[in-house]
Amino acid sequence: MQPLLASEPSVEDQLYRILNSTRPDYAWKLRRYFEEHWDPSLSFQNEDLDGFREKTHFMVRKLLQAGLLSLSELNQKPSEYMKFCEHSCWIDGSVAATLFGHFLIFGGSLVFLGTERHRSLVDVADDFRLPGCFCMTEVGHGSNLAGLGTTATYDAERGEFIINTPSWRDAKWAIALLAWNARVVTVMAQLYMPDGECKGIHSFLVPVRDEEGRPLPGVKICDVDWLIGLNGVGIGGAMFEQVRIPRENLLNRFADVTAEGKYVTSFESPGELFRAQISPLMIERLVPFAVAGVKIALAVAARYGKERRQFGPRGGPERPIIEYSSHKRRLMPGVAESYAIALMLERLHLEADRTMPEPLPTPLQPLCASFKAYSYETATRVIQNARECCGVHSFRHVNKIARAQLDMHGFAHAAGDNVVLFQYAGRILLEDFAGGKGPFKEAAEPDASACSATCAKHQALFAARFDQLLDYTRGEYMKHIGEGMSRGDAWNEILTFAVELGRAYAIRETHKQFLRVLDSCVPGPAKDILLELCELYGWSTVSAHLGWYRDHSDGSLDLSGLSVERSVLEYSQRLAPKLDLLVDSFGIPEVLLPAADLVADLPGKFS
Repeated sequence: MQPLLASEPSVEDQLYRILNSTRPDYAWKLRRYFEEHWDPSLSFQNEDLDGFREKTHFMVRKLLQAGLLSLSELNQKPSEYMKFCEHSCWIDGSVAATLFGHFLIFGGSLVFLGTERHRSLVDVADDFRLPGCFCMTEVGHGSNLAGLGTTATYDAERGEFIINTPSWRDAKWAIALLAWNARVVTVMAQLYMPDGECKGIHSFLVPVRDEEGRPLPGVKICDVDWLIGLNGVGIGGAMFEQVRIPRENLLNRFADVTAEGKYVTSFESPGELFRAQISPLMIERLVPFAVAGVKIALAVAARYGKERRQFGPRGGPERPIIEYSSHKRRLMPGVAESYAIALMLERLHLEADRTMPEPLPTPLQPLCASFKAYSYETATRVIQNARECCGVHSFRHVNKIARAQLDMHGFAHAAGDNVVLFQYAGRILLEDFAGGKGPFKEAAEPDASACSATCAKHQALFAARFDQLLDYTRGEYMKHIGEGMSRGDAWNEILTFAVELGRAYAIRETHKQFLRVLDSCVPGPAKDILLELCELYGWSTVSAHLGWYRDHSDGSLDLSGLSVERSVLEYSQRLAPKLDLLVDSFGIPEVLLPAADLVADLPGKFS
């Protein structure tokens, strides 16, 4: 790849810049760092659990001490963390998840929820001198954050909060770094004043280990042990038994308790305060685990497809498997989907840069929620398919693709269960009688017909599906209310359709963002390739929900099953010769990729 300042950038350079449009120069800086400074021996082999965690945290410390990222800039340039996270995910999912738990969530709580009195912790968390984590989820409450059971009761005489876990069902659970080395944690708990009044959810800094790594009095820490993925993180749980912390350990950007014991906040209700406290943390839904996992899985599968030979003419050489039309059909739709979700995520990162340190605006929240769920659904499926395209060699952890698949199952639960996120998006969309239009303040509607007639027709189908689901689901809800159902019961009756509404919204907006990118491209080979990818993405998406789209077809597209399948296959075969270009444009440093044939170490095993 040429330097980004080359006077005539190659097609690969152009695609790379488009895929990293929010921070192209920073992405290039990270790539150079890995290519020039990363030790190839820093990879995982067959470590035991402790060895896996030790190496993971060594890598995280090395990355955070490389001067590439700063917590003090997180609230101005969150997209830089996102690029940093994507590259760390190409090392291993455990490295990325540890960075996520420590830097974005724990460090982010200091930056977004804390004030100047917490500044000293920002400095030592910045380079991993003080490992920390964010304790939100509980065993028995899951995604119901407003119903968390952990309490923080204020003792006015001593000026302290008492952190307590009423039962094991209220224990903090599935918390990154907690089982390994976190020394200070941010605990979300119900704040109780001395008179017994509950002020709702607040966040508190609680020391949990001493400098030797031993749990502090009143803190009980447990290990979740071996998982199907992300085993290098050190995921654990904790209970607190009457643990006292100073009054100043309340993260007080939105609310505080004075030295005199008076509760102060500018919010009128605990619900408003709760939404304010969690809204800055919703940036975690924009973390690029799904995009990073898809990119490395497709890069591994594409390289392997050229190297692996099987069958061929009688008496002749075996053919590379990428030459088989069935193999192209398996891989290429996933490549198109990877570009689609990557382009949407870039746009969301741009919006985060424009918004922070203020909370993400309300019109963006259903899109952030639904797209997070949609991108992880897509990634889980595409990575599975890419792994299968690598045969038995994909089972080996050293070849990364199996681990990427297993880690993706863990990532899919971060920042909310996919189905719950689709429901959440659906609820907001149903309440918004504008129909979920215009999530981006400064983005015009793309001219789909200027891209291609096929793109315009696909966008019309995606919009029609969303509109139908919106009207039907809203109508069913109102019908149930009219029949005397409570709001809760009426909502429960339409949950399945609310999920589909959230999914349809993510698809419509993802395709629309692809069209915006095409609108902004200068004519040339890069734009031509993106156009073909967009059309393949449209066809493969239509194929996955063909029954829905047939209902709304105006007849200008042949939506018979055979015709749609032929279209997907034709685009797959047309784009297959460009597969190397498409995956090279991801910009994954060679040092972070396994051997192309996935068997480079086998001769040594047989010697």
